[in-house]
Amino acid sequence: MNLTFKFPYIIIAINIYGIYMDKLSSFFFIQRKEDGLPDIFRRVRLMPLYSFPHFKDFNLKITELKNRFFIHLDFDAFFAQVEQRDNPNLRGRPVSVGSTTGEKGIVMTASYEARAFGIETGMSAWEAKRICPQLISVPCYGPKYESVTQSLMRGLKTFVPDDCIEQYSVDEVFVDITPIVKNFDQAREVGEKIKQKVRDLEDLTCSIGLSYNKSYAKMATKFQKPDGLSVVTQQDRESVIYPMRTKKLWGIGHRIERRLGALNILTLGDLAKANPAALRKEFGINGIVFQKMARGEDTSGIFKKTAKEKCLNHHHTMQHNIYTEEDIKKEIRRVGEYVCRKLRDKELVAGHLYLVIRYDNLKYAGYDARLKQPTNDDREIFETALRLFRRFPRPSEKHKARMFGMTVFDLHADPRRENLELFDKKINFPYREMDKLKYKYGESIIRLGLAV
Repeated sequence: MNLTFKFPYIIIAINIYGIYMDKLSSFFFIQRKEDGLPDIFRRVRLMPLYSFPHFKDFNLKITELKNRFFIHLDFDAFFAQVEQRDNPNLRGRPVSVGSTTGEKGIVMTASYEARAFGIETGMSAWEAKRICPQLISVPCYGPKYESVTQSLMRGLKTFVPDDCIEQYSVDEVFVDITPIVKNFDQAREVGEKIKQKVRDLEDLTCSIGLSYNKSYAKMATKFQKPDGLSVVTQQDRESVIYPMRTKKLWGIGHRIERRLGALNILTLGDLAKANPAALRKEFGINGIVFQKMARGEDTSGIFKKTAKEKCLNHHHTMQHNIYTEEDIKKEIRRVGEYVCRKLRDKELVAGHLYLVIRYDNLKYAGYDARLKQPTNDDREIFETALRLFRRFPRPSEKHKARMFGMTVFDLHADPRRENLELFDKKINFPYREMDKLKYKYGESIIRLGLAV
């Protein structure tokens, strides 16, 4: 059911039916009154350039590795577990979150019932459905998961100060509990209390790794999943860590594992005892980092991002390729609205816009333009994007578009000025109120009618 209210120069369409049909996974999401409007567009992966500690992150002043206690907390099959918690019909059944068509897209996460069939994160939706025909796929609803994460982060702050917490991703957190414990027995008690806090707050389980450095804590998390707590002490290094394959180390994937294998380095013990010069020659400074992490000499601490935002972007690959002008305008508008919401949420305006299209032959095309004035207004972004689109090779029935993306840069703090043009009368739209509705009910609940 669509309700349309008409005002002078303004058309606002509210899609009541779309609340439930477009956001199947959000049907069971009950908004918490104390949540307000979370910073749902603030990136939660607040890590350095590398996905593991870089050499510059090591504290070279630390030579004694005793009396340090780090927890790595991983919410078990997070997205899928939240969906199973909220929808009783999904409990005990194989569930994946991501693509729901089985044609395009990937599995973002899978429940442990689905993992028993061999379904893994990152697997194509088509392959997952082939392996497990009874797999139940639900769409991803980011605001819901980030709201749960923020609730859990508030719970962690009841144990330690904010500067002792590093949110590594939407479902992973490092916690430095050194200030509140003196030994591993006390640290284990804190770990158990954190697990109970997670259950009390959100009725979810998590796995915890506890060690004297971040790298070992992250590895220990995998020892007992789901709902486990594993401890690695200094005395466990040679008996527990060294026999493990090199790919178990934070930052080592299949390709690096093969390169290490070519050097006859197969286990973390081999890596710890390897010739540093050979590692430096093959991997640069990262080779030394790998070795220090394998030896348990990771002295990096809690990382806090301080860098200023330089750009924001959003890219969307469609389930079905498009070529008509109407569909293209709808897609450009959809992407532009999302980017503008990011800008408004961070209280920024942008001076430049870059539009990119990927065609069905997998080739890209992109153009950029300076905006008339720094803005986060949907209308100005949309109009500029349409002007840029006229410079692109026009999609056709034989040459369709499959992805649209926007990047805004030259970012500045939002001056909150209603009208920077002295003689250009503008209609002020209630963007921030609309943002709150979209956050709560989904993208399709309300939007402006833009004349083109």
